[in-house]
Amino acid sequence: MSQDVIETTAVLEPFPYHKMLRDHLKSRKKTWQWFKDEKIKTQQIESFKKELLKNTYRLDTDSHRNLYQMAQDICVDLNIDAQVTLYQENKSLQLNASISVIDQEAHIVFSGNILQLLDEKQLKALLAHELSHYLFYKLEDGEYEITQRIILALANDSRSEDSIIETARIFQLYLELFCDAGAFKSCREHYTVIQMLIKLNTGLSDVNAQSYLDQAKEIINQDDEATNQQTHPESYIRSIALDLKGRSSREYHEELHKLIEGKWDINSLDIFEQEKTRALSNDFIQLILRPQWMNSSAVINLAQQFFTDFAREKEVDTTKLLERLKHTTPSTKSYLSYVLLDFARIDSELEKLPIAHTLEIAELLGLIEEYERVLRKELKLSVRSFKDLKQEAMTDLSNVNENQDNSIYDNE
Repeated sequence: MSQDVIETTAVLEPFPYHKMLRDHLKSRKKTWQWFKDEKIKTQQIESFKKELLKNTYRLDTDSHRNLYQMAQDICVDLNIDAQVTLYQENKSLQLNASISVIDQEAHIVFSGNILQLLDEKQLKALLAHELSHYLFYKLEDGEYEITQRIILALANDSRSEDSIIETARIFQLYLELFCDAGAFKSCREHYTVIQMLIKLNTGLSDVNAQSYLDQAKEIINQDDEATNQQTHPESYIRSIALDLKGRSSREYHEELHKLIEGKWDINSLDIFEQEKTRALSNDFIQLILRPQWMNSSAVINLAQQFFTDFAREKEVDTTKLLERLKHTTPSTKSYLSYVLLDFARIDSELEKLPIAHTLEIAELLGLIEEYERVLRKELKLSVRSFKDLKQEAMTDLSNVNENQDNSIYDNE
């Protein structure tokens, strides 16, 4: 049995991000219960179906027997009980397909000349992708569909924080990759799914999956930035994901985390990264305050401006900070550098000692280049003046009689 077949017989699981958000929202019991109990009203269903019929041509089972048989086969592959109805959108040139799910009904709409552009295998891949949305909604008694409704409702509220909007974005991106994995599960061959994606994005009738995979890998090698798309990852990312899935790569989730969630970026935090950033910022400030002489009233007051419940702790896990800072955007390094600067300048009575101390921290955590740039800019120093200041500060710091417990370096 081939490796592809072994992979495709595995259970199709939501991504860890989906599970994490589901668990988080379930912990908000009142909100969860409200959305769980909310039902689509009969008049809403009737209005939807009326508009659907007005704007489409419904494909009947007699003249499109192969398509409906294909859909039935996919339902068996995905172990779902969907009652599928297919439509062609009127006067649409854009190549696309969409699904609307009402109870056990799956209404799939084709747009543009998809039925002529895709061959039979590629049409199956497209149908399987859309029906994987149905599967996702039905998993674990519909909990992921509830999760999606909650996070999208929150994200669409004008009062919502950016972290909520970012969380919804990442949820949706992973959902598309889940559905691509469903297409692969049904087709049992990832090249077909990639060909379908390329055709929909280019309109070309003849495409080469391996050639595009080579192109996708070239993009990844030259650009390690995560996607900035809102609902669907770029085709090259989806193709890389399918290739990893097809090869049963052990790095599947790790690599997709890089491509979807990306590096630690202070400007685009989801709700989980926001909490991690808070915890790491606390550790960062704890590290700054490790020497006893740094714990002046002015410094403690500044720490409490960051965290009202700030309390000095003896131990700080610098290894965790170092690991986190390996995957950091320039904006995050700039933020941390300005935090160092704030503490270096808050208490003039400490003179140059905090500058030397924060420079040591920057060196330890790999922030030295950015922090020195910030120091020079904000203190308005020439290269020579900064060099003299740095030497004087380091000399002062070396003359301070400091206990080993106050060192910023973990004891061996």
